[in-house]
Parts: sequence; C-alpha cells; structure tokens
Amino acid sequence: MSVTKNKQTEQVTPPEKSLFKSLQDFLASIKFSIILLSCIALGSILGTVIKQGAGRDEYLSLYSESTYRIITLLGLNDVYHSAWFLALLFLFAINLTFCTVRRFKSILRADTKLSVPEEGAMMAMAMNFRTNTTVDDTNIAAILKGYQIVYSDVEGRVFQKGALSKYGVLLIHTSIMLILIGGFVGLIAGFKGFMILQKGDIKSTITLGGERPREKPLGFSLKCKDFQVTFYPNGAPKDYVSTVEVIEGGKAILEKQIRVNDPLSYKGIQVYQASYGNTPSFSFSIGGERVSIKVNETYRKNNIVMMPIRFEQNIHNFGPGVMVAYLDQGEPRTVWFLKNIERFNEKDIQGIPVRFMDVQEDLYTGLSVSKDPGIWIVWTGFAFILFGLYINFFIYYRRIYVRCSGNGHLIAGVAMKNKEAFKEEFEKLRRKFDGISS
Repeated sequence: MSVTKNKQTEQVTPPEKSLFKSLQDFLASIKFSIILLSCIALGSILGTVIKQGAGRDEYLSLYSESTYRIITLLGLNDVYHSAWFLALLFLFAINLTFCTVRRFKSILRADTKLSVPEEGAMMAMAMNFRTNTTVDDTNIAAILKGYQIVYSDVEGRVFQKGALSKYGVLLIHTSIMLILIGGFVGLIAGFKGFMILQKGDIKSTITLGGERPREKPLGFSLKCKDFQVTFYPNGAPKDYVSTVEVIEGGKAILEKQIRVNDPLSYKGIQVYQASYGNTPSFSFSIGGERVSIKVNETYRKNNIVMMPIRFEQNIHNFGPGVMVAYLDQGEPRTVWFLKNIERFNEKDIQGIPVRFMDVQEDLYTGLSVSKDPGIWIVWTGFAFILFGLYINFFIYYRRIYVRCSGNGHLIAGVAMKNKEAFKEEFEKLRRKFDGISS
C-alpha cells in the first residue's frame, strides 16, 4: 500500500519592517519629495505675493487688522527666514540625502555583482551575435577600443563605456544640496540693509528692514564724496552715480563710483546703487537771524519752538510752500509759509517775526548693502548641476559581454538609454568581429 502525502504550500509572510526602516523608506521616497516641493513652492508664492519685510503701518494700509495678525503669526511677512520655511528646506535636504545614498548604494551593489551572463540570457538580449572562430584578447581589445574591462574570468569578460553617466543623477542631487547649504549659510550669516547718504556724510551702520528696523554696524565707514544725477529730456533719470570712499581705521582704503549693476565690493559686502531722492532744507529769518531747518527738525530758541513738517513744490500755482508746526501758549498750531507771496511768507510766532526766505533741496543717495557668505557655495552648486546635466544628456552608459562559446565567442550588449545610437555602434562592432573571423 502506498501512502501519498499532500504537501500544502505554505504562504510565507515577509517580516514586518521596523519603525526605523519604515521611516527611512518614507524619508527617501518620491512621495515625500513631492509633498515637500509642493509646500516649498506654495511658501515661495506667498513670499512673492505678500510684501516682505515691511513695517506694521504699511501692512495695515494693505490688509485688515485680522489679516495682518495672521500674516505675522505665520511669519508670512518674512517667509524665507521663517521657522517653517527653513524646516521645509531642512527636511528636503534630508530627503535628498537619503535618496542620494540609496542610489549610490544601488550603483555600488551593481558594480560588485558583475559577472558574465549565462548563454541563454545573452541570447535573449536585443543585440547579440556569434563569431565562428576564436578572437584573441589583443584583437578584442583593439575592436572594443574606448571600452574598459570591468570583469574577467575563464568564461569571458565584461566591458563598459560611459560609466560616468551612472553618476549624473548623483551629481545633480549633490548640486541641489550645495545650493540648499549655500542658501542656509546666506540666511543665517548674511544680511541685507539700507543706507542713506548725503554729500559729505559718513556712516558706519546700515538699517535692517522688517517690522522692527534695527541698526547693524559694518565694521568700516562709507563716505559719500559726491552724488550726481543726469536726466533724459522727458525728465526721467538717465544715470545716477555715487562716489563713495571706504574708511577704516581713520584712513580711506578705496574709492569707487557706484552705479546701478556696478556695486562696490569690500570684505564680502556688496554696496549697490538702489535709489535717490532729495531732502529739502528751509532758510528762515527768525527775529533777524537767518537759520536753516530741515523737515522734521525742531528749532528751539527763546520762546519759539517750531518744526517744518511738510513741503510742496507748488501750492495752487503759487510756488513752493512749507507747513510749519509751532507752539502757541503751549498749544500746537500749524501755518503755511508761501515763498513767492509776500503776505504769506511772514508771520509772528510768539511775538517774533518769522520769514520764509528760501528752500534748498539736497540730493541723497540710497545704497543697498548686503552680505551673502553662501553665494560661492550656491555658484558651485550651479556648476555641478550644469556638469550633471551634461553627463545625463550627452554621455550614456553601455555594456558589452564577451563569452567563450565553442570555437568562437558569443557577444551581446545593452545600453541604459540612447538605444538607437548604441544599435548603430553595435552593428559596427559586429562588422569588425566578422572581418577578423573571416
């Protein structure tokens, strides 16, 4: 009697991944990359649509009080320095690092597992042929000139060409990480501010913008030696040039004419020509004494306290005028002085005659001052990305397998991309082998 034993196929459940492995897979996933890039893109759009680094009053002139609170709460008034935006960039850097390491490991594994495929596998390749006679190693090397031997045993050899293309994606990943690192360095260690100088002014600090503007020392001083503006016939500015000296340790280190797109560079700090304007100063005769007062500058002498607060070039076609605020018996008052109208250019203030004599508009230059220590890291990243794109587009990886088969050789080839070009190349190799065999 025979006994038949039925063996049921047991389904083997793959072991569950550990929490760390699952987290690692998610951090290296394309899905996570898409989520992060979408959030970064949204943040960049908000940073473009919403004015950055403005003061509270300017935001309230554009938005309601509740909207302004939401903007400040989410850091949308300074998106690129906000904690959430920096966190997104940091997570993207982690994601990119995991992807790069995983890709690099797969390349290394593929290189360490090289072997000559079985004859059946080679015959299944799209491009293959046989030689009728054995071709010696010298002739094979001559035919496959430009190819590198990467594996050899008694069964045959493996040749490859264009191996650099395997690392093109890695190079692009590295370049993006360099750009991110350069951006982080610039955000943390860099700055951007503003400086206003009139002719002869010397300043050693700049004003950093934002809701709470603050002063930042430069470590040296800038002196405006001269400022010139030229105009087109229609009145539009043609060119404006600031002649600036760098002063350090009480000595002039260098002098530079700053124009638009032609900045001054010193110790990694760039000084750009950004704007210009004018500051009016007013000449008054006060009790027979001639004095010069600027807008929002307070004059105090004897019983008079007064301040020019507004200037107009032409008031109702009567010419220039200035509004002056003053105290009358402790009460604030205002009065307009019109330069060209006799009965409106003089008034008694606290019993003292005050006469508006003249107005002079002094030009000032507005300079943008910035420092970005990460800029060279960013430029290096851009150079890497260009090289990586060149490798990806103009270099392609292909592999030739040569197996000893009977009295001849079995030769097969594969290419990862640009298969049409490889097909033409492989046909040329076939003809060369046929020429030697015959």
